[in-house]
Amino acid sequence: MVTEFRPLIEVLRELQRLVQKKVSGHFFIATESNHSSMILLRNGQVDEVTFSRYRSDEAVKQLAGVSAARARFQPGKFDASAGRTPLGEAALQWLLGGFESDKAVQQRVAPAAAPSAPPKTDAEASREIVEKVTLTYLGPIGTLICDEAFSSSGNMDQVLEQIGSNLSTPEEIRRFMEEVRSALARG
Repeated sequence: MVTEFRPLIEVLRELQRLVQKKVSGHFFIATESNHSSMILLRNGQVDEVTFSRYRSDEAVKQLAGVSAARARFQPGKFDASAGRTPLGEAALQWLLGGFESDKAVQQRVAPAAAPSAPPKTDAEASREIVEKVTLTYLGPIGTLICDEAFSSSGNMDQVLEQIGSNLSTPEEIRRFMEEVRSALARG
């Protein structure tokens, strides 16, 4: 079982791969909000879908509202059960690939790609580069140190000197300065 939560779209792509391989078994999904879903596969066909207390089409509708989940596949054969509710064609199509064009799912995967996001300025792009390099040297505290350095000066050399003063050795400061200047030049 994957222990980290991933965007739902990645989990559903994993399901698609299993369907293409025509496998049989149970595809278990756990959501960040502690709900569970189970998709029963029989020779690559979706035989049943449950989500929490929902079944069939309603279960797929509930699953569509999930932003992140983790999944596990348990292969195996099983007997047909008379109590299953057939999945509607629209729900089946969404589950097996329609999610790729579902705008709501896409927005949950990449909210920064929304058209309303303004383009970054050169200063914002430079700051991101400096923060990225700083994080490799100082870890999570690097973000706070960058905030402080950028708020106290608009001059990039002064900003870099202030950040560098938090490093341990002159050699580490030199490597940091070289790496950040090289990254800024590539831009």
